[in-house]
Amino acid sequence: MRDSGVPMLTCHDLRHPAASIAISSGANVKAVQRMLGHQNAAMTLDTYADLFDTDLDDVTTSISNKIATAGTM
Repeated sequence: MRDSGVPMLTCHDLRHPAASIAISSGANVKAVQRMLGHQNAAMTLDTYADLFDTDLDDVTTSISNKIATAGTM
């Protein structure tokens, strides 16, 4: 592995991207909290849940879609 230039990774190294991807994909934060073994969701969000560049755009789009479909119910 050293010759390939690929850094050595441990399971612990993958916690941050796993939590960030799960939350960005819409996973329930409480489920991610349990997955990581945290005592509270605030720790999970504060430590591991970085925003992806498109997350705020996705929220805006989702809200707009909910508003648009609310009028048709």
